[in-house]
Amino acid sequence: IINQISSLGRIILTDGLVKDWKIFFTGSDKKLDLVQSDHLGLTGCLTFLDIKVKNLSIDTKNTYCEDAVNFIRTDGSISNLNIEDSSSDAFDADFSNLRIVNASIKRATNDCMDFSYGKYEIVSADLLNCGDKGLSVGEKSTFFINDVKINYSNIGVAAKDSSTINIKKSQILNSDLCYAAYRKKQEFFGAIIKVSNTNCTEDKFFIQKGSKIDLSIWALEMKKN
Repeated sequence: IINQISSLGRIILTDGLVKDWKIFFTGSDKKLDLVQSDHLGLTGCLTFLDIKVKNLSIDTKNTYCEDAVNFIRTDGSISNLNIEDSSSDAFDADFSNLRIVNASIKRATNDCMDFSYGKYEIVSADLLNCGDKGLSVGEKSTFFINDVKINYSNIGVAAKDSSTINIKKSQILNSDLCYAAYRKKQEFFGAIIKVSNTNCTEDKFFIQKGSKIDLSIWALEMKKN
């Protein structure tokens, strides 16, 4: 159980294995200037760095960091992820290989979930009130999700920069765009989104030249852990 004394407080877990932990992180009401980076340039209120995780459960509320929860070079599984009231991104993962069983995110000022440079799988996600994107996947990532619900966002699902997103079932409501596939950085190519079942129509797609959104095939093979 972690309670911030002020909004500048940070937790970093690194090295070894974190197994069967339940972590509850509550942010402080004492809001100081938002720090973009501090120790080692890390930006998460709760950061997992160069570590393995198994059957991890995370619950955070009222965070005032660039990322509420950040995974960097981490392998493993998260059974439950619950994040509420984030001042910027709620969840960020970089250079990692993660499987998330259940994710619930409410009220993030920026992206609800942001993934880059890795392999990721989510069984079920419910994302509500994402200030920018519900799911953002970039920088050569491969991403699989079985079932996602997104309500209120600028963009429901964004794939960019040589990444591929595979979605079995999605419901996206109250979003300016359902899906966007594009290149953002010059050193990468476009991106691909493959969707099997969706409530969205193609007038809510954004497809940049060199990218693709495919509704006709489904290539998800859920990894067995």
